[in-house]
Amino acid sequence: MRRPSRVLDTDVCIVGAGPHGLAATLLFKRLAPSVSVTVIDRTNKWLQAWSRQFEHAGITVLRSPIVHHPYPDALALDTFQIQNGFSASGLPYNPPTSECFSAFCSEIIHDAGLDDPLIAVPQLVHANQNQIELITSTGIIHSRYLIVASNPHYKIIPQWAQDLFRKPNLIRHASDVNLLDMTDLDGQSITVIGGGMTAAHLAKGAALKGASVKMISRRPLQIRNFDTDPGWLGPKYLSDYYSETIASKRIQIAQEARGGGTIPPWIHDVLLDFVNEGDIELLESTEVMSAQPTSTEGCLLKLKDEKEIYSDQVWLATGTCSSLQSMECLHPVLENISFVDGFPILDSSLRLKPHPVYVMGRSATFALGPAAGNLWGATRAAHRITRDITGVELISNGS
Repeated sequence: MRRPSRVLDTDVCIVGAGPHGLAATLLFKRLAPSVSVTVIDRTNKWLQAWSRQFEHAGITVLRSPIVHHPYPDALALDTFQIQNGFSASGLPYNPPTSECFSAFCSEIIHDAGLDDPLIAVPQLVHANQNQIELITSTGIIHSRYLIVASNPHYKIIPQWAQDLFRKPNLIRHASDVNLLDMTDLDGQSITVIGGGMTAAHLAKGAALKGASVKMISRRPLQIRNFDTDPGWLGPKYLSDYYSETIASKRIQIAQEARGGGTIPPWIHDVLLDFVNEGDIELLESTEVMSAQPTSTEGCLLKLKDEKEIYSDQVWLATGTCSSLQSMECLHPVLENISFVDGFPILDSSLRLKPHPVYVMGRSATFALGPAAGNLWGATRAAHRITRDITGVELISNGS
């Protein structure tokens, strides 16, 4: 690999310009403005992947309450919504609309005077206890600290679905479905695999575009307001979690707390409206056992009860799995780091000791708990990391 010639020196390099990277950058700006922070991403726009995911899946309302967002002051988004005339979602716990959230993030980025992310793809990380050398697609970055906020993961693809990918346009993972590009699905039979929020939104979106939709969930739909119980955002559950010293038990607790895909009551009601209209069929407590492409464009899916259904397209809302190890550039750093079920064992500051490397998002589950990948986790991670690096404590952020 050729080493790029351009060299940039910075105090902190953040990989990822999503909500987590933004939360950390804003907190550095507030607590230690003299600290130089460089953010790199695949694009030069903040929240590009986040916004694209919402738009492509037709998600118009966030799931998190309005007090959870990247800015250090918890009430800032609520105030912004009122002052700028954005309509409230009207849903329980007052989650903001994606339009309001996007406009709010644009304003706080502008007001903080943040630079656009640099377009750069990490290729190799060399680290010792005092310095990072990050070789990227566009240059070399020397930094005192590295923060991984890019949510490294891989797609979960069921075994029965593997062969379907050989046939063009027959099957897609949910992250590759773009409802915006699908102007008309009239007459199409779409099967959505999964029982969580993404599955529900894709099923709704396909039905609105004229498709006949089947939504298959391997268990009864789990109806709850949040993907983790609110007790996991405070001492109710976290006190015992943090006191657990056996890493494998702690990770097991976190995984059980998340427990797979869930949907809030309001989106369940929306699905039932489509069911009553005959546009969506909910197939709960079953799963696909095998799939066979047909001589036409579609496929036959055989379910656990031997029932067969025909589908023109299959969309896998089967989720992703957090995998810091999927970032090949980090392999030299991760060589002596312990992992449990794919989650790195961090210290309480989210640091991969002895290296000056920190992680945010779902990869921080061991240190933060099952909500590490949520917006709550973004602010919690930013708080711990900036405190460890700067020695400055945020007095109160209200979250």
